[in-house]
Amino acid sequence: MSRMLRADLERLMKSPALRLSLAGMLALSLAFMGMQATAMDYVVPLSRVIFLPLSMYGAVMAACVSIFAGTDFSDGFIRNKLLSADSRRSLVLSQMAVSCLACLIVYAAVTAFTALAGRFFFENDVEAAVFFRLLVTGAGMSLVTGSLFSAAVLVCGTRTRAMAVNMGGAFGMLFLAMHTNGWLARVYKENPAAPGQGREARFALYSLLHDLNPCGQAAQLSVWEVRRPVRVLVLDLALVLGLAVLACAVFRRKDVD
Repeated sequence: MSRMLRADLERLMKSPALRLSLAGMLALSLAFMGMQATAMDYVVPLSRVIFLPLSMYGAVMAACVSIFAGTDFSDGFIRNKLLSADSRRSLVLSQMAVSCLACLIVYAAVTAFTALAGRFFFENDVEAAVFFRLLVTGAGMSLVTGSLFSAAVLVCGTRTRAMAVNMGGAFGMLFLAMHTNGWLARVYKENPAAPGQGREARFALYSLLHDLNPCGQAAQLSVWEVRRPVRVLVLDLALVLGLAVLACAVFRRKDVD
């Protein structure tokens, strides 16, 4: 597996998909900072903008992973990889690991850029300890994003189909996060001491969906309010492991043309 992992890492570093995704997210970061700096008639706190670009992170990384991981299928190179791989499982795990790394690279670079550039335009209200905890949560979100989209590529088997599925999934998760976030924000505002009282089942369901959804996690990061950080990280780990097991099981039985 180590040989395949090195080859995939080398291909990732040369991938136009990674460079374009990073450039696109940095452009979004600049656009969001520009809007926040010019549209408000008061001094905007830095915490308001650091994680704001993550609102479009899912869609951008869906395209990146679909193109990067789907290239093996589009040009038929997947057959050569299968011949040189120790097992199909090693191919799956290598591709998922490198896809997760791509998501982490974009996440870390964009967050660092926004935090550093934002210090010149916004009021610095960032506490280092809080920022570090949120940064770790965002890293977990990135791993889930990479695992989910790369698993979809392996299941779909073609770059075009994977692109359609992943982009549809990314926007579906975004719309779901908007819905759950709006409902939960209203519930917390109505009764901060006992949110969800009288509608416990719906509150528990929406809270779980919001914590499971990478876009829901991004929404929490954007307002610096991850209410259940330990649960979010446990869910992220469980999702990554579950997706890896599922992808290995499905790809082991898949006919590769």
